[in-house]
Amino acid sequence: MNNIFGQESKFFKVMNTLGSIIGVSIMWLICCIPIVTIGASTIALYYTTAKAIRHETGYLTGEFKKSFKNNLKDGVIITVIYLFLVAVLYVDYMVINNLNSSFAVMLGGMYMLITLVMFGVFVYIFPAMSRFTMGKLGCFKLALLMTFKHLPSTILLMIIFAISVVLILLIPVPMIFVIPGLCYYVSTFIIERLLKKYMAKPETEEEKEKWYYK
Repeated sequence: MNNIFGQESKFFKVMNTLGSIIGVSIMWLICCIPIVTIGASTIALYYTTAKAIRHETGYLTGEFKKSFKNNLKDGVIITVIYLFLVAVLYVDYMVINNLNSSFAVMLGGMYMLITLVMFGVFVYIFPAMSRFTMGKLGCFKLALLMTFKHLPSTILLMIIFAISVVLILLIPVPMIFVIPGLCYYVSTFIIERLLKKYMAKPETEEEKEKWYYK
């Protein structure tokens, strides 16, 4: 019994990881309340999940606060831009639904494609902003490139995110307190591998030991 519940047991590690996932999900939810801070909160969510939970480096609360503070301004700008684009697309969809023509069908298909591309960029841009210091535009370009260059991974990630959203909508409580962190925890196994392709190679043994190279 002691082996099962000991600190080195798989059960303890799983429960510890689950507790961390719930903790980071709650922090993300609280920091999303002003709405315009969703971007900064999501950057912090990915950063903390990848570093503190996945690679067990640093402290959960400290890493989240640091990332949120460092990316607050850029995160707010990205959030406002995305909310504006979503609002425009929604209005366009409503207009198209009231049209009965082949042109309306073509427009509907075009807007659906734009929506999927925006979804793909959404998946990558916050992890990119948590890792690189190339600015908002640079991270957007990188996210757009990754969306198309790693299409199979993009599709898989979009499915993971879509399932996460559906679970939260179907069972708001307790899923809202678990799914955000769990979604990004699972996603790190894909996204971290892709981000390494765009990172400079470590030049020293000290750099190789940094968590994001492991």
